[in-house]
Amino acid sequence: MNAFVALNELGESHLGGWWVGLIIGLVVVVVVVVVVSVLLVLASRINGQARAATRELEAIRSTTQPLVGLRRTNDTLQSILRGARTARGALGG
Repeated sequence: MNAFVALNELGESHLGGWWVGLIIGLVVVVVVVVVVSVLLVLASRINGQARAATRELEAIRSTTQPLVGLRRTNDTLQSILRGARTARGALGG
């Protein structure tokens, strides 16, 4: 019986390091799973916000698209104004 107790104590002592290593490994795995889960949740939220921003930008683009023609209208009006000034100068006014 004495040999069994000594062997058991030696076995527990020897396996104690394994248990500590196993517990540390499990804690590390749990921490990694929690961190990855949090990152996935945040990435999902960012994706939703990016999609909402894209929809808003599309709406803004469709409402501001006519402003592109404003430059052409401005250039045409400037040309007409220059022609009117030239004609007025030619008429002596």
